Amino acid sequence: MLALGPVVMMAGFFIWPVGDNEFGQAALDSLIAADDNMFYLSGLLAATGTLMIFGGLFLLSQDLMANSGKMERDMLMMSRIGFMFAFTVFYLFFAMSLEANFLVKEGDDHLTDEENNALALDLINLSNHIWYSLPIAWGTALLLLGVSAVRTVAPKEPMEWAYALPAVAGLGMITMLWHDNDAAFFFAMFCAMPIGILMLTGHLKDTGADSD
Repeated sequence: MLALGPVVMMAGFFIWPVGDNEFGQAALDSLIAADDNMFYLSGLLAATGTLMIFGGLFLLSQDLMANSGKMERDMLMMSRIGFMFAFTVFYLFFAMSLEANFLVKEGDDHLTDEENNALALDLINLSNHIWYSLPIAWGTALLLLGVSAVRTVAPKEPMEWAYALPAVAGLGMITMLWHDNDAAFFFAMFCAMPIGILMLTGHLKDTGADSD
């Protein structure tokens, strides 16, 4: 999941019909003009990729607990809370976007077109505000996971330092994403991918054992 999840998630966001810099009425206009099939496909890919990434991180933290000390276990447990919060933010964003799309394309029969559009705009604005709570939760969770993993594994070989990448990505998320730096977001998305690939190829163990 760590190896493939980022690719699936990135594909979903690349074809997302609403641009990163579109807010308010501009976002609503893009949503109205968007093709429904592309919108649902992008949402499905992004949601699936999100599930794979956070599921993989959750399982990685569980595996690392086998050989970790008390402090490291506590850090891993706190990272799980952050991952669950970030996961919830992602899915709230997807759900609100789907509801906004329904309102502008079909609408509630009990509301006028203007009221449907106004409600959709409120949902878009609310989803954006919720989205901006993501950096602190995801970033802190990655930082805790990375630090705990490095302390647990105690890297002896260069490849084992891949466990430090989530910590670096977490710092980037916390300090840079609010400055509209998309690189921090994509780094956080892909930071655990090397760990997944190295595990699949047998070059990393997930519980602090020696590498092959």
